[in-house]
Amino acid sequence: MFSFKQIGLITVTVAMSGAAVAQEMRCGNELISGDQIHPLLKTQVLEICGEPTTRDYDRWYYQEQGKILVFNGNDELDHIEDANEE
Repeated sequence: MFSFKQIGLITVTVAMSGAAVAQEMRCGNELISGDQIHPLLKTQVLEICGEPTTRDYDRWYYQEQGKILVFNGNDELDHIEDANEE
């Protein structure tokens, strides 16, 4: 039998693994990630993924992929969100 503590740990682990999936986006043959050691710059993302569907300051929406790319103040890719979770 599992204890409540073990069940809670399993639940947190499963929830965190779902968040990790949202951290990646496929652009053609490339896979970009928001947790790279050397983050991609906006110009690099444009080269790899092309123009986003819409831009809202530092949040770029790619409707076809269902992802939102979030950039920091240095124009570096900070993280990727699943647009369906908003």
